[in-house]
Amino acid sequence: MSKHAARRAAVQLVYENILGGEGGDDTLFGLIKYPKDDEDIAFVYELFDGVTKHSNELDNIISDYSPKRELSRIPVFVRATLRIALYEIIYHSDTSVSVAINEAVEIIKRYSEPSEAVFVNGLLGAYSKACSADGG
Repeated sequence: MSKHAARRAAVQLVYENILGGEGGDDTLFGLIKYPKDDEDIAFVYELFDGVTKHSNELDNIISDYSPKRELSRIPVFVRATLRIALYEIIYHSDTSVSVAINEAVEIIKRYSEPSEAVFVNGLLGAYSKACSADGG
């Protein structure tokens, strides 16, 4: 599995979690249809656990950088993808900001409407610029 595939799996787990599911191995192994690599599985759970732990903080950032759309009006899959990307930007120093943004946009392009990819790119870009300007 690649890091991209691991991110897709993590987004799907977060999506399920937002909708009230518990995630876990049954969901994860049901989503991945290729050989499982322990390192990538650990990455999926690192992302999922981190996003779950920081979901309120991440949702507040999404709300702050989405002044025209209330959080409840952002599709759940888009919210899940944004949470993963923001978590990586803030807490996963091994992932560059540009990679986190690009991965999120690619996931959205694959599973959602083109306009949502523009929204995700804009929100994450604005957040990253603000963090750069703040020195953080």
